[in-house]
Amino acid sequence: MIKSILFGFSLALIVFAGASSTYSKGSPDRILITSDHANTITITNRETLKKFDPWSAQFIDWSKGVVSAPDDQSQSHEVFFYMKWPGRRSNYDRGELKLIYTVRYVAGRDGAPGYIYLPGEGEKFHGNNIGTIWRDRDDGKWHQASAEWDAVTKRLIRTRSGNHETLVNATLWSIGFWVVETCRLFGE
Repeated sequence: MIKSILFGFSLALIVFAGASSTYSKGSPDRILITSDHANTITITNRETLKKFDPWSAQFIDWSKGVVSAPDDQSQSHEVFFYMKWPGRRSNYDRGELKLIYTVRYVAGRDGAPGYIYLPGEGEKFHGNNIGTIWRDRDDGKWHQASAEWDAVTKRLIRTRSGNHETLVNATLWSIGFWVVETCRLFGE
């Protein structure tokens, strides 16, 4: 009798654990790239999204290891990865799209590679990130962006700069973040 109960419990545990991890891994449904310069870029192309999921982190050139912070961070962008993930919730969700990961991207200058920063413990978005994947040795550190991420992102940034629609979207996005942070600060 006890063996049957333990077997049933073990089987249920394996099924539920497997179902959660199977569902959660995959391509993001949207990537938003924002900057302090009022540009918001939305990536929804399925082929591009498949290349840059948080689990494989192909936006980082892992062969370079941890690198020093870039001297010039004037071309800095927040990158938000969203996915339809029932049951997941954060203060930064956009309807059915749940924020699953966030990084900071700094474009390199004069053809130099860009940089990726993974938020560290105690920093904004770290708690949300570790709910998706925990990179204990890499969180809170700078990394070199992969050549493919750099090419895609720089092309999109050049294409979208100066677009009035982008200015309006970035302004609304910034206001939304300010409201959420203010509510969190005052416990609302």
